[in-house]
Amino acid sequence: MLKKWMMGLSLMAIVMMLVVAGGCSKKEEAASEAVEEVDTTPAETAAPSAAGMYMAQMPGTDTPGRSVMLTLNADNTASMSVDFMNGSPAVVENGTWAMNGGAVDLTLQRDVSGTMVSSTMSFAMMADTLTLNNPVEAGYGDVGIKLVKAAAGESHEGHSH
Repeated sequence: MLKKWMMGLSLMAIVMMLVVAGGCSKKEEAASEAVEEVDTTPAETAAPSAAGMYMAQMPGTDTPGRSVMLTLNADNTASMSVDFMNGSPAVVENGTWAMNGGAVDLTLQRDVSGTMVSSTMSFAMMADTLTLNNPVEAGYGDVGIKLVKAAAGESHEGHSH
C-alpha cells in the first residue's frame, strides 16, 4: 500500500511540475510579448543645412569679372545676384531650392521680354562649397562656377544692387 501511495504521490508531483513549468513558460511568453521592441539601429544624422550665403569671383569675358552671390534661405527660397563689375546694377534672379541627395537643385525665375522663364541648376554640395553640375547648360561655359559659403556676417561689398 505504501508503494501505491508513494507512486501516486510521485505521479502527482510530476503532474504538478509539468503544470507549473507550462504556466511559467506561458508567463514568459506573455512577458516577452508585452515587451515593446526597441530599435537599436543608430539614428541617421541630419544632413547639414545648405541654407546660407555663397559667393564666387569669376573672370568675365567682356567685363573686368563677375561677382556671384547666391542666398539659400531656410524656407527654401533663393536669390542669385550676378554683378558683371561694369558699373551696371547686378542682375538678380529669385526662385527656390531643394536638397536632392548630395546636390542642391536651384530653380530661378527671370523676366525675358515680359515673359517669366524658369531655369534649373544643380550644384554638388561638398562641405561649404557648391559646384555647378551643368555649367554649359546654365550659361557658365566650361569654366563653371564654384560657390563658397560665406562666414556668418561676411559682407557682400562690391555687389551693386
